[in-house]
Amino acid sequence: MELKNRFLIYSLIGALLGIIVGIITWMVNAGNPEGRSFVLHIIMSGLHGLIPYGAAAVYSIESWGLTKSTIVHATITLATILAIELPMKWFQWNREFAIMMVIYVIIYTIIWICNNLYWKHTIRKINDELKDFQKDEE
Repeated sequence: MELKNRFLIYSLIGALLGIIVGIITWMVNAGNPEGRSFVLHIIMSGLHGLIPYGAAAVYSIESWGLTKSTIVHATITLATILAIELPMKWFQWNREFAIMMVIYVIIYTIIWICNNLYWKHTIRKINDELKDFQKDEE
């Protein structure tokens, strides 16, 4: 699938998921004590899902390595958090935000480790299949 199409599909899925999460959080929090409208909350929730989920298409850029893709995606996601969550006051500049940032770094470290292990396993498997193929031709 072409990168542009992948980005579009991922973005639409992310927006839908963001809207769903936005509706759920609105209902769980019984509205918004900050006085923002439901529509604004849903639009921002949709953007919060659209941008990082769409940005996951960077993992499809074959000329980029895993580390570069992860750093680019993490940067886009962090920029989204700073541009949406803080102005919407979903988080404050306090201990809660610091804890969230630590969790954020831990999650991205886990993502990188899992992807790295997956690709090492996949490459090892392909190499083994190539060896078997070469033996069969001899």
